[in-house]
Amino acid sequence: MENFKTHLKGIRNVLLCYVLTVVLAWAAFPLIVIVLSGYMTPDFWFSSYTLFSTIVFCIITYCIMHGFGEDDRKPYKWVRYPWKGLVCGAIAYVIIMLLEYVMIGVANEYVIVSHPKFVIEVLNAYVRLALCMPFYWFFRLIEGPVGELCPIPSVSYWNCLIPGLLIIVFSTFGYYMGFHGKRIIKWDIKNKFLHNIFYPKPKRIRQEEKARKKAMKKQ
Repeated sequence: MENFKTHLKGIRNVLLCYVLTVVLAWAAFPLIVIVLSGYMTPDFWFSSYTLFSTIVFCIITYCIMHGFGEDDRKPYKWVRYPWKGLVCGAIAYVIIMLLEYVMIGVANEYVIVSHPKFVIEVLNAYVRLALCMPFYWFFRLIEGPVGELCPIPSVSYWNCLIPGLLIIVFSTFGYYMGFHGKRIIKWDIKNKFLHNIFYPKPKRIRQEEKARKKAMKKQ
């Protein structure tokens, strides 16, 4: 049971990182359409901003899974091994891709506007893109310049699998580094906020520090 719970925690961490990135990617949508489109095409802003979202996703996934790996450095009653991040990331990847397949199926089945004056591909493309918005830049890159009929890059059953592989890569790498107590950034960061992001303390250490502070106050 403990083995199941610890893997479930890792999967939850990866899914949380992805959901936060999807929200971040869509957050600027109104600003780009209403304000920035007057200065340059929305497609350019979407591509640039979602590339930034992808980078944020990679960083937060690495950091959170690094902390998760550090938690497992101390022997516990549940299973601990260097490639737990790979297992958790792979399962999270499958869950996200299955949801994306559902979105594509729904778009193909129900979100089709049939009218001679409407650009029917746009609404369908947005539904397909719902869970893949952080990788808008990737779909635009492989599809090429903006098309005359559909200015939104199309997400298909096969191309949605490619950028999602970053989920596995960074969850695996982050956990592996944390499990072995290694860090990419070797030097110390003085800013407390940034320090906590890049050097997250394992839960057990935070609990021990909290217990020590309580003991000192009682004295």
